[in-house]
Amino acid sequence: MKNPEIYLEQALKLAEIRRGFCAPNPAVGAVLVKDDQIISMGFHKKSGSPHAEVEAINSAGSSAKGANLYVTLEPCCHHGKTPPCTELIVKTGIKAVYYGSIDPNPNVLNKGAQTLQESGVDCFLIAVPKIRSFYESYTHWITNKKPWVTIKLAISLDGKISGAKGKPISLTGEGLKLYTHEFRRKSDALLTTINTVLYDNPQMNVRLANKIVKKPIYILDSNLSFPLDARIHRTAKKLTLFHIKSADKKRKKALIERNVHCIEIRKTKRGTLDLEEIIDMIGKNGIHDLWVESGGKCFQSFLCKKLVQHALIYIAPRILGAQSGSVFHMPFNFQGQRIQWHQIGEDAVCDIKFL
Repeated sequence: MKNPEIYLEQALKLAEIRRGFCAPNPAVGAVLVKDDQIISMGFHKKSGSPHAEVEAINSAGSSAKGANLYVTLEPCCHHGKTPPCTELIVKTGIKAVYYGSIDPNPNVLNKGAQTLQESGVDCFLIAVPKIRSFYESYTHWITNKKPWVTIKLAISLDGKISGAKGKPISLTGEGLKLYTHEFRRKSDALLTTINTVLYDNPQMNVRLANKIVKKPIYILDSNLSFPLDARIHRTAKKLTLFHIKSADKKRKKALIERNVHCIEIRKTKRGTLDLEEIIDMIGKNGIHDLWVESGGKCFQSFLCKKLVQHALIYIAPRILGAQSGSVFHMPFNFQGQRIQWHQIGEDAVCDIKFL
């Protein structure tokens, strides 16, 4: 018998295909093996569709009997939008199940494995670091009911974010643009600010391998200043604006009529949108992974409120000079966090995970 990790890593590759498309469910991959040969594979496509185990078993047909199942996450044992996977596993005659992570969902936590063992199916938890990392955001969402927030910021060597007089400027190379699109792809939703929309008019979609993918987009827009001719209006899968109570009601009605969702958020004492309420609300929408892409003010606000789990600071090998827009107006100390440095093309990435 081959090392179970080999098959579990194959299952992980399948799960990665649909990461960012399954929320509120986690992305899961499964591989069926018989006589040390993979006989079928499956992955969960989206919420409400068959789970990865079901896809793999159905694909194998009668050959599934006596096979070993390798799955990234503990099989479910409760009725949701689909029947429990444990029932089909037992009914099919699967010999053993190897899974790479327990499911932190209280409806499943260790119960899936226990149900299978009580039904005569051997179960083995194989700790695979890559799989544990893969479910970091899902575990965070289950535990806290808030999304795992990854925030990105691009700066020059001298800590600038824009050109003279705030003029938007493209700082990083093509390699980091692809890197950004990959993060967008595997996120359940994206968040930006009205200032980014007004100054940059971004598309905020996913453009990889000649494919364009739309994502749900949230915009911090206190006064509902969103222009209906903005490109995001066309490129978002679903567009939601967060605004304060005093925002113009006629404007709100006009936006709603154009399929823009508008949600009132309480103001802080400083008159800004309450980011904590926004993050709570996004979590209640079933979003595990939230990608935040905006300017320096938004970056600092999220860090100050300790709402960030993962920060990516792109550093371009350029010096923009004193006339350019600075990004940091207050001190931040990232020492003691889990920090990695990557080089992508000519640019550097400071990759910070907060402990």
